[in-house]
Amino acid sequence: MATIERAKTKNPWREQHPGEFSEAELEVTRLAESGEEQQRQVYTPVVYEYWAPFNYPNVCVELGRTDPYVGAEYNEDGVELDTPPRGAVTIVEDEPIVGVTVIGSACDPPGYVLLHAEPLEWKYPRSGVKMRIDDLWGQHMRIDLWRKGVDEGYKFAGMSCAMFELPESSKVTIMAGSQMDVDTFNPGFMRDMRHDAHYCVRIIRVTVKHSVA
Repeated sequence: MATIERAKTKNPWREQHPGEFSEAELEVTRLAESGEEQQRQVYTPVVYEYWAPFNYPNVCVELGRTDPYVGAEYNEDGVELDTPPRGAVTIVEDEPIVGVTVIGSACDPPGYVLLHAEPLEWKYPRSGVKMRIDDLWGQHMRIDLWRKGVDEGYKFAGMSCAMFELPESSKVTIMAGSQMDVDTFNPGFMRDMRHDAHYCVRIIRVTVKHSVA
């Protein structure tokens, strides 16, 4: 599996110019002042689909803590990531990334998915390309319940989908999790403080931008 550095969310230029705006970051105010007419962009979206366990040359999986075991693992439902920022999936593409869809299931819903992206051009000085989607329904059943006969027919069992539209980027890092379940019913928590606040990623779809001549 590839080793890929996670997406940066802070403009590297800022390290040498704290508290300043670069020329690219001043684009909006410059265009507003000049009144220069802008041209709309036309492109064809192309979607690349990746499936767990994500053994692709342009994908890097960081499970997070595995010793001691806290729940991060490869299992039948996908790649179960440790809670952010420990667990992550990073994807790079040659074409500009403009959309990402994450499909999976939470340990204890509601789940959430975080996305960090490294833009092709650093134009976002006071925000960065960072997004989060909360309140994701659907869970994979705990293995102890599964072994007792509670299967995917259970009313809370299911999957969720987080869809992101983003500025042109070269790289994205995906992190995810779910609520921290400390109920006494949770045998993992009672035994070894495992809260199961994880999210299992099964499919990632990356939309890239193909220019139309």
